Amino acid sequence: MKTLILRGHHILCSRLFSGHGYNDQFAVRMGEVVARTGLKNYKPPVSYELAEQVKLICSNDYVCSKCPNLIENQTESRCDLGDDDVKEKDRKTLKYAELKENNIYTLEEIAEGVEKITEEQFNEICGTCRWFKAGLCSYEKLRNGGK
Repeated sequence: MKTLILRGHHILCSRLFSGHGYNDQFAVRMGEVVARTGLKNYKPPVSYELAEQVKLICSNDYVCSKCPNLIENQTESRCDLGDDDVKEKDRKTLKYAELKENNIYTLEEIAEGVEKITEEQFNEICGTCRWFKAGLCSYEKLRNGGK
């Protein structure tokens, strides 16, 4: 089974993804993650075999590699929008979903973790995000697989 590396808050983004992104390459990459994991419509329990495992991190991941805001040089990789805010989103997502950084999870475990996040916690995690502010994301949509 192949392992996909995702930053913590991307488990929420992949469930809420509606085709928007910082640029076309970013949107295509997020769409690929959605297709590979099925997290958009994933609700436990499931009756089919899981196709992917996910290692959760609090730093740049597979999706970030296509972000135009990523600044890379020989010693570091950081987000031009501000690393601290993004990493805090990761940490809070993992904390509220009761998941741990650097652990590998099945999609079922991730979906169960997402289900633990309350509306207040979701708003705390996502409240500063441009997609949330644009109305593309909401707690209701999270509960309904992005619909």
